[in-house]
Amino acid sequence: MTTLVLVRHGQASFGGRRYDELSETGRRQGRVLGEHWKRIGFRFDRARSGALARQRDTARAAFDALGHAAEAGVDAAFNEYDFEGVLRAYLPAVALERRDLQLDRKQLFSDPRQFQAVFEQAVEFWLQGRPHEGPPVESWTDFRRRTLDGLRTLARDPHPTQVVFTSGGVIAAALQDALKLDDPTTFQLNWRIYNASVHVLRVGRRGLSLLGFNNVTHLELGADPGLITFR
Repeated sequence: MTTLVLVRHGQASFGGRRYDELSETGRRQGRVLGEHWKRIGFRFDRARSGALARQRDTARAAFDALGHAAEAGVDAAFNEYDFEGVLRAYLPAVALERRDLQLDRKQLFSDPRQFQAVFEQAVEFWLQGRPHEGPPVESWTDFRRRTLDGLRTLARDPHPTQVVFTSGGVIAAALQDALKLDDPTTFQLNWRIYNASVHVLRVGRRGLSLLGFNNVTHLELGADPGLITFR
């Protein structure tokens, strides 16, 4: 059997010029994780990350604190879905069909509550596979297939314990497969995945099984509530 330790990236730069960049809190979260692993003597055989900067930099921060010389290998199978593409594709439909949201496009990225409400609706349309007039965007079905294929490829590797630095959507897709969830329930869990959280799955003959979800003990031990973030 193979044990997969999935780590969501640290806090990114929501509302900034470049979302795909760790905030100072995100860098701290990565370091705290590495320090915790060093303290408890955590050992793994192989590490991977998605190709996105926030994923690779979380791995680097953790490994620096852990004193791990090697870097995580990069595998785009563990990239997050294109949330900005999904939002652009379905924003016109959200504005048309959900007038109750009182969508203010100028304030969208500066108001986390409004963003979440609008984004959840855009994702719902994306999960339904609704047509849109914007540029093509990877479908939920294709994203899920890409993610699970990547995890199964790791499971065929002889290394028994592997760490993957990735994002909430990838983790949610793995949880859906392990727990046999429907799409809406899967994304209700997705919205609740903490930054720099740790999730443990085992891959055996029957596929994925869940051993641990949304562990942020390492952040809680830091005694700084500011380290506990969702976005």
